[in-house]
Amino acid sequence: MARSGSEEALLAAGRSKENLDVREEVKRQLWLAGPMIAGGLLRYVIQMISVMYVGHLGELPLAGASMANSFATVTGFSLLIPSSSERGT
Repeated sequence: MARSGSEEALLAAGRSKENLDVREEVKRQLWLAGPMIAGGLLRYVIQMISVMYVGHLGELPLAGASMANSFATVTGFSLLIPSSSERGT
C-alpha cells in the first residue's frame, strides 16, 4: 500500500519530534548524573596518582604500593564507599 506525500511528511515530522525528545531527555539525565560520574572517576584518579608518585621511588616500592592499592580497593573501598555514599541506597 503506497502512502501519499502528506502522510510521509507527517510521519517524518513525528519521528524527528520523537528523536528530539529523546535527545533532550538524555541531555537532562547526563546533566544530573554528571557530578556522580565525575566523583566516581576522580576517586580512581586519586589512587592512580598516589601509585605514580611511589613509582619514582623504585620498582619494589611501586610493586608494594600497587598490591596495597589493589587490596584496599577490593576489600575496603568496595565495602565502605557504597554504604556511605548516595549510591548505596
